[in-house]
Amino acid sequence: MRYLIPEVVVAGGALLALLAIVLVPKAKSLGSWIVLLALLAAGIDAATMWHVTASLFMSNTLAIDQYSILVTELVLLAGVSSLLLAWNADRFGEEFPVLLALSVIGMMTLGAAANLLAIFIGIELLSLPLYILAASSRTQAGGEAALKYLLLGAFSSGILLFGMALLYGATSTLSFVAYPAITAANTWLLWSGLALVIVGIAFKLAIVPFHMWVPDVYEGSPTPVTNFMAFGTKVGAAVILLRLLAFGFYTQDGSWGTLIGYLAVLTMIVGNLLALPQMSLKRLLGYSGIGHAGFLLVGIATHSVDGAEAMMFYLLPYGLAVMAVFGVLRLIEGNGDEVTLSDLKGMAYRQPWLAAVLIVGMLSFAGIPLTGGFVGKFFLLQAALFASQPGLAVGIVVGTLVGLFAYLRPLQMMFQRTEPSEKVQKVRWTVASVVVLTVAVVGTIGLGVYPEPFVHIVSHSADFYWLTGG
Repeated sequence: MRYLIPEVVVAGGALLALLAIVLVPKAKSLGSWIVLLALLAAGIDAATMWHVTASLFMSNTLAIDQYSILVTELVLLAGVSSLLLAWNADRFGEEFPVLLALSVIGMMTLGAAANLLAIFIGIELLSLPLYILAASSRTQAGGEAALKYLLLGAFSSGILLFGMALLYGATSTLSFVAYPAITAANTWLLWSGLALVIVGIAFKLAIVPFHMWVPDVYEGSPTPVTNFMAFGTKVGAAVILLRLLAFGFYTQDGSWGTLIGYLAVLTMIVGNLLALPQMSLKRLLGYSGIGHAGFLLVGIATHSVDGAEAMMFYLLPYGLAVMAVFGVLRLIEGNGDEVTLSDLKGMAYRQPWLAAVLIVGMLSFAGIPLTGGFVGKFFLLQAALFASQPGLAVGIVVGTLVGLFAYLRPLQMMFQRTEPSEKVQKVRWTVASVVVLTVAVVGTIGLGVYPEPFVHIVSHSADFYWLTGG
């Protein structure tokens, strides 16, 4: 039970927030304060467990190790940033913090899952609140986004569940920790099940060709929700795919490593190519997120501790850049939900501090030196070369070069000497947004200049062989 205290704290915060909404309806921000304190308390408690001995608990359903603790901290960061970006925004509804907390619990569950049932529960607990949050702006675009997300999410969950059923039929166990001793049979049932599970998770991670829902859902959803999807959902889907393959199928990496490698290269290049012609900033970021999902797959495809470390490191600078860019977008849009590149014109001269934050975020996405994104891409490139997979290395370089052009377009608009758009002129800073943007900028530059502390943390979290005694 000790290992579940962070999840219990967040769940308790969600319950108390729900009671506060019902019993004290006039205190509109009370629910947000309760969930915020719960998320911070859960993060502090998870940090105190860092030196715990890695083990399985709850009948081998969940695992506690540095990996699951790091995942918990990352998803809590995503939750806190999204909550602050939506602070005091009545149009998102009083239920916003409650649904956000429930989705955070699902992501935390995925980080600790060591069982197919835990994976499914985690993914559904992550997804169901997000279907509602996508429509929380109560607009036609939000309703369309939520409906698309719901239908495709249900479809992917069905594929995932069918794949899990095949895996159970082939192995007679739900615990994928036991798979290495069973998978030597190489039955068609086993590999069909694994293929369907990978497809189901690929939908959540937005891997090409299972990515078409992303730009529409990003565009229609409220910006705080989009921030949470871009950061938190990526973390949850990527870490469970890595955990499943590294724990359950590490003896058969030749069977899935090539597939993951091809998907990684395809996703990196296609995602960034599709971002190039976009005029809507949210759609551009949606396709950008697809490209970054490809970079995350590189760490999995290398099937090495170096690759796992690189993927885990990449999640933080990517998440910080997401916070920076969506934080700026939240301030520019005001009470609207649509920001185009044209709305950025003149921002560098009218809102220089806001422009500086956007520059840092975009340059980190592009992998420019002195940003965390550069260090993350360097580690992924290094892992690909160490694994003797030059194709992945070429894919990283090509994807980065294509993405560079996409990320420079918003910056070019900002420096145009024209009359600033009305949205830029009416930007109103809030304390919550300042906190999010400050953390994002300081973290992004800090990881680019001095990444050693986080590298040390990641090196302890990315050992995937303790469960098998390897």
